[in-house]
Amino acid sequence: MDVKTPIDSKVTIAVSADKMNAFATLTPPQNGGNPVTADGLNAAIRAAGVVYGISADSIKWLTGEEPPYNRQEVIASAQKPTRGDDAVIEYHFATEKELKPREREDGSVDYKDLGLVSNVNAGGLLCTKKPATSGMPGKNVLGAELPGISGKDVPLPIGAGTKASDDGLALYAAVDGNIAVVNKRVTVSNLLTIEQNVGVETGNIDFIGSVKVNGNVMIGYKVKASGSVTVHGMLDGGSVEAGGSIIVDNGFNGISSGEIISGGDLSCKYLQNGKVSAKGNIYTSLIIGCTVRSGDTLTVAGAKSQIYNSSLSARNTIKCVNAGTSGQSKPVVLEVGSDPELIQRKMNNPKEAAEAEKKLRSLEMIYNIFADREKRGQLTVDKIIEYEAVKNTMNVLKSNLAELQSEWEEIEESMKTSGFGTVIVEGVITEGSHIVIGSARYVLPSIHKYIRFTKTPQGIVTTPAK
Repeated sequence: MDVKTPIDSKVTIAVSADKMNAFATLTPPQNGGNPVTADGLNAAIRAAGVVYGISADSIKWLTGEEPPYNRQEVIASAQKPTRGDDAVIEYHFATEKELKPREREDGSVDYKDLGLVSNVNAGGLLCTKKPATSGMPGKNVLGAELPGISGKDVPLPIGAGTKASDDGLALYAAVDGNIAVVNKRVTVSNLLTIEQNVGVETGNIDFIGSVKVNGNVMIGYKVKASGSVTVHGMLDGGSVEAGGSIIVDNGFNGISSGEIISGGDLSCKYLQNGKVSAKGNIYTSLIIGCTVRSGDTLTVAGAKSQIYNSSLSARNTIKCVNAGTSGQSKPVVLEVGSDPELIQRKMNNPKEAAEAEKKLRSLEMIYNIFADREKRGQLTVDKIIEYEAVKNTMNVLKSNLAELQSEWEEIEESMKTSGFGTVIVEGVITEGSHIVIGSARYVLPSIHKYIRFTKTPQGIVTTPAK
């Protein structure tokens, strides 16, 4: 009888091509041969260069009572590197504008403030960036370190009118203006263009910069801008206020409630039924039922230009073609030699001074009570703080009163040198019209044509306009 030679179990270790896994394959022992021991398996693993992620459970199973034979089993697994977080942009303004009425602090709703404009001052923070992280490193089964995977970087959405911080982690407004997201970039523009009427769909416009309206400004609505305003339609009962100049292509009908306030020049096709003022020159071709104030020259030009039922004033010159009113209508008043802004300041000054004086007298009563208690040593820490606050407020009010007094003296001095200007009528001005130059007033006793009104020490005089 032949005696067969015992054959021990053998182990083969294979490492995957990416070195992320190692596998063990056992052959069964034959003829009473020996199974693979833990020491033998570990030796084979070391010989294959596998040093990381070795599974103790797999070794125990492969060297147990019923090990799997002729089958590849995972003996070691790598530690995969982790992916870091992607960069994140945090916006400090509403990137999507939801037009809805603004709720006031008292709980009421302003249906004309729909939030169409997102104003920002130069230097205002627009967005910040949280940088991507690199992720945790890993190791393959041969012990080599695997670097962490960086998260995806996201660039700052730098657009026109913006400026990035030196570290590239913040974006600021470079100019005053309206914030918008255009093609995934944040922009700040000092020109706001409204492609429709300013009305129910847009609400009021209040903008840091200049505004262009390609439609009309409807009744009851207002455009306010720190820069200039251009309206390619008309002011159909609407109002415009600008820190700079105003241009209205198709005229202004205030419908008795609309108003124009220009910090520069004003050019408008016609002015009707409203209040109009400009610190600079005013140019128009027709004025009906208006109060108009110019800080420089007021020109009503055009072959058929006319002034009806209106009161006009200009610091230097009023130049028109035809002016006057027929019948019982309100007479036309043309006034030069006065500064509308100076007059307004003179009207406001006493009111502001009286209000400051009233507050000061009220605080003096409180001050006296505190002062008396201080002498008696009866002021607590809290009351001492209140006492200091009262003294600081009184000092501010006294300073304001001194400034108002100085302003009053400046106004009075300035008005002494005013009172000169010219009214030029290149057509007809009707009987009953008023010419006012400084403190002098002249009511026309009859129709005048082609005439110039100026002031001398003897009063208002006339000379031919041509």
